[in-house]
Amino acid sequence: MSRWSMLVTVLSLTVCTALIVSAFSAPGYQPGNPSSRSVFGHQQVVELRQDNLVDELAGLPLSVRISKADLDGAILSVELKIQEEGFYPSVLYLNMAELIRFSFEGTSNVNQLLVRLVAEDKWIGSKHLLLASDVRRGEWPSFALNDLENLGNQPLTDQLKEYFRFTVTNLWKTRFEPDLERQGL
Repeated sequence: MSRWSMLVTVLSLTVCTALIVSAFSAPGYQPGNPSSRSVFGHQQVVELRQDNLVDELAGLPLSVRISKADLDGAILSVELKIQEEGFYPSVLYLNMAELIRFSFEGTSNVNQLLVRLVAEDKWIGSKHLLLASDVRRGEWPSFALNDLENLGNQPLTDQLKEYFRFTVTNLWKTRFEPDLERQGL
């Protein structure tokens, strides 16, 4: 009988251990802190501050150079600068989407993102505004960011302009949109 009781005890402990482990690894389980993230999560959420602003923005995979950045309370302002030819709208949209994703999925305290995309004439050093955006947390549908990333070289849709409060200058239109017509896009 002791052999059977030993077997039942070991089996019971094994089943209990398996149930406990599965409960802790269940989707949505977050021990202790409700804002904790999975080790394998896409992005760690940070609290953006003046002392980590440069480091956090420098870590973003952007192909357009950041010329200015400022954090004023919950408002992040970023200026992206284009100096050379060869940038297509698709590249610029991807950079904008990366900034939006970082600001609202990668930080806990940014509620508004102001982005300015400027072209700098390297010969005379003047800057020209191409595109501006005023994006606010929670004021756009979740699919809009994917739409922006997948827009390719198409002009911004009216919906995307509304969701992300894009302002397109005449310089943007003359520089990028005629190329779209010639390409048959």
